[in-house]
Amino acid sequence: MSGFDTAMVPVLQAVLSGVLVGGVYGLLSIGLSLAFGVMRIVNFAHGDLVMYGMYVGVVASAALGIDPLLALPASFLIMAVLGLAQYQFVFRRFVGATTLNQLLAAIGLGLALQMVAQLVFGVDARSATSMFAGSYDLVGPFFFARAQIVAFVVALIATVAVELLLRRTQWGKSVRAVADNIEAAEIVGLRSQRINLGAFALSCGLAGIAGTIMVTYYPTDPTKGFALMPIAIIATTIGGLGSITGAFLGGIFCGVVQQSTAMLWNSALQDVPLYVLLLVFIAFRPTGLFGGRSE
Repeated sequence: MSGFDTAMVPVLQAVLSGVLVGGVYGLLSIGLSLAFGVMRIVNFAHGDLVMYGMYVGVVASAALGIDPLLALPASFLIMAVLGLAQYQFVFRRFVGATTLNQLLAAIGLGLALQMVAQLVFGVDARSATSMFAGSYDLVGPFFFARAQIVAFVVALIATVAVELLLRRTQWGKSVRAVADNIEAAEIVGLRSQRINLGAFALSCGLAGIAGTIMVTYYPTDPTKGFALMPIAIIATTIGGLGSITGAFLGGIFCGVVQQSTAMLWNSALQDVPLYVLLLVFIAFRPTGLFGGRSE
């Protein structure tokens, strides 16, 4: 290999690793984007649902002795049910408008979920053991953690499934109709409250899946959801609020920027370029790359 090729290996390694990490960021972001796109709800407690999904993987591994990946259906259902409760008791009155009260309610809900997690699981970081943990694949000069490869594949499959669900099924068309114009949808007989409830449960269930696959290579603690929320917000802003594909691609972009910054600059400052990009998009392109409206 030439000197230039040798110098490019770390850069390409960072980009490829960023794609794998970013795929999971994308999955946790599409739930946030779905809630906003359909109901105009910015759920700041979404990251805490990801954190609870991570704990589902921890419990499956430590208490039940099963691979966290086998707990994905349970994680989806548990977080979906928790999402139903959140919608009914907190968010239902805020559908259609992102108000200060809605944001404060979401922040308060997130803090309450963190407090419960501290009481139940303690404050120490916990991890889960997967059959893919500690395994690496070499492809030429590049190495990849097998757990991250599996996590990316699961995230990609889940994202494609959600996109097909929203575009190809009758329920998905109803969701899109309510998102476009709730009054017109109700005139033609659609029950918007029931549709919103299902869409919000789906968004929360996706958070559970993201958390459970993430904990196979990334330890968790009760504050992990708070730490992940900026990534989800940045990914949805860059991709476009309300766009499923945009949020997923935005997550990949965030992962690539993070890993590249850590490799070429400083790992402690890997999020700084993301915050700069967030400000740039808010100032010059608030609809993101694929979004339609941002009000």
